[in-house]
Amino acid sequence: MIRSPLPNILLLSVLLLSIPSLTRADLRGDLNKGYELVDQWRIEEADDFVRELDNTYPNSGDVLFLKARVEFFKGDYDTANTILKEVEETEQVVKDFKGLVSRTQKASAKFVTKETEHFRIRYIDGPDEILIHFAEQVLEQSYKVLGGIIDYHPQEKVLVEIYPGREDFSKISPLTLKDIMTSGTVALCKYRRIMIITPASALRGYNWMDTLSHEFVHYLLSSASHNNVPLWLHEGIAKNLEARWRDGEQMTPIMETVLASGIQNDYLVKLKDMMPSFAKLKSAEDVQLAYAEVSTMVDYLIKLKGGTIISSLVKSLRQGTTFEEVIQKEVGMSLPAFQEAWKKDIKSKKLRTIPGLRVLRFEFKKKGEKTPENEEDIPSAFAAIGGKRTRDLVLLGDILKERNHVPAAIVEYEKALKSARSLSPVLYNKLGGTYLQEKQYDEARDLLTTTLGYYPDFPTTLVNLGELHYQKEEMTKAEDYFQRAIRLNPFNPFLHQRLISLYKTTGQKEAKANQEKLYGYLK
Repeated sequence: MIRSPLPNILLLSVLLLSIPSLTRADLRGDLNKGYELVDQWRIEEADDFVRELDNTYPNSGDVLFLKARVEFFKGDYDTANTILKEVEETEQVVKDFKGLVSRTQKASAKFVTKETEHFRIRYIDGPDEILIHFAEQVLEQSYKVLGGIIDYHPQEKVLVEIYPGREDFSKISPLTLKDIMTSGTVALCKYRRIMIITPASALRGYNWMDTLSHEFVHYLLSSASHNNVPLWLHEGIAKNLEARWRDGEQMTPIMETVLASGIQNDYLVKLKDMMPSFAKLKSAEDVQLAYAEVSTMVDYLIKLKGGTIISSLVKSLRQGTTFEEVIQKEVGMSLPAFQEAWKKDIKSKKLRTIPGLRVLRFEFKKKGEKTPENEEDIPSAFAAIGGKRTRDLVLLGDILKERNHVPAAIVEYEKALKSARSLSPVLYNKLGGTYLQEKQYDEARDLLTTTLGYYPDFPTTLVNLGELHYQKEEMTKAEDYFQRAIRLNPFNPFLHQRLISLYKTTGQKEAKANQEKLYGYLK
């Protein structure tokens, strides 16, 4: 979520006929009202209002510029671009907006649209069509569950756009490629729409379904509050609720660890430093820390005032009341006092610091790179393992394994695991997968279950656990792990093949047919 100020009201005199000063004053007031409607995401009202302005001021470049913004927020980039051709570039804000519209039009030129009951989903026709099956599940369930919590259900169909990679994503958003790579940001809610990078662009996929739900929370908050929720609270509520659609947990082990460490070391991200976006923070570690802070602040709000506090805050902010007044009224204390109370509450929880737990870097594919089926096919996997001694032991294990000396390879991997300073899921899966190859199921299960507790969204762990139970003919457990993995990375052919085989074995004809249809999108 990135907040930006209203554009300056321009009065593009070069495109105006000579009009009386009173009319010019009226125009300025009307433009202010129009921009306010757009900023508050009241786009349907803004659309009607601009039509009235077009009749009142038929030769106004300013009205045309406002009209182009309305069309852009409606998701009609072609119309916005056509209108902007009639507006001269006399001000920087016009040049910047023309550039944004042009880049967005080009980036979305190949999009096709699929509609669900409450959403319009745009994507590039091809393998990404597989995402629609999953996106409809998370979005429609989020509409029901999260809309109920925030007490707001959009009447318009929410626009969702799936972009093919980080390059296009950086062109249509305020984020640079550096921002994206540093923070791991893969989605935004801005311009009254949700924008996300396809998991096909990630080496292992990622938790894109919870990410979609997270951004939908932003959409609800922006719409319901007329864009008056402060950034830290926006992100706190979104992080707190992002897994609620599936009854998931909101505090991950890495979030608990970074927050516990931040409290112990007296290093926290200040609320003012979170502006203008978490994606602009200096490191992935700071991003996780900031999320842990604001999410637990929301937890504390709920602890103090109950679950309805979120909708109460949003309704009060919708009236234009300042946040300082709202928190004093709804919570009974100032923001600084609330933060101090929150710190005291967090310290009382005695959060765990798990030694060796690290923030995992988001890894994008290179252009044209295929989805790797095995961890060994990921070039960066080796570098992510840890120190030099650990990597040397792993390298020796890899050589032995490649030469089919698997028991000897296991010995070296076990040495590597003991020497490792980090709890690398790559190393755990390398050893766990080799145990599995040797049918040492108990050892594999113990190791893989351990690393899953540290990194619950690491796809390779879920794949290996699914395979373990598949080989043991424990099909219910195998299906659960494979389905969890495929929700993170629907582009892994192995998962589809395994599930098709599983459904054939268990006689689930309809499930098998549905899986074959999904697999067909990848061929």
